[in-house]
Amino acid sequence: MELILVRHSVSNHNTGDIISGAQSNPDLSPVGIEKVQKIYPKLDLKKIDQVFSSPLNRAVQTAKLLTNDQKEIILDQKLLEMNFGSWDGKSVTPLYDLYPDAFDCEGLITDNYLKYAKDAESFQDVIDRVQSFYDNLKANYKGKTVMIVCHGFTIRAFIAALLQVDIDKIGTVDNISFTEFNIDDQSDRVQMKGFNQKLPIYYGI
Repeated sequence: MELILVRHSVSNHNTGDIISGAQSNPDLSPVGIEKVQKIYPKLDLKKIDQVFSSPLNRAVQTAKLLTNDQKEIILDQKLLEMNFGSWDGKSVTPLYDLYPDAFDCEGLITDNYLKYAKDAESFQDVIDRVQSFYDNLKANYKGKTVMIVCHGFTIRAFIAALLQVDIDKIGTVDNISFTEFNIDDQSDRVQMKGFNQKLPIYYGI
């Protein structure tokens, strides 16, 4: 199985200082739409058997634009961004100033944020749900090429689950970037073929 993980394009929240999680549902910004429209002609849709997407607007819009509505898109709740609880939709800077131990040296949220955010998901919660999604893929899409359009933290959780590494060791996933894997259907050997690519190297035209 070939797996292509795509982070959604730039949303209206990405242009500001806002934590945008599972409870936030902004649309793509005009810049975000333009970025996807430029990439669509460079993606070889004939090489892709199935497309999945998070049900949030920013991911669905990206998936539709990226495939020019030529592919069926299956929505799945397990592909949602992390639920940041009471931090969802809040500005980052005031939280960083109040709770510096909840952020790493790159400014990424760490699992310490659970001490301050109510009703939030843990890192392991997200890893567990993407693992469950991946287990279903392995059972039903052997030998297929699957593209998943989702979110930055969700992609980091996929990488952590597939490569069995600490999620804190995985850096920021850029908007409208491609991360590609090859999974051997017999041995379950996982090979990362690319991370944070601006274009789909192996599935491009």
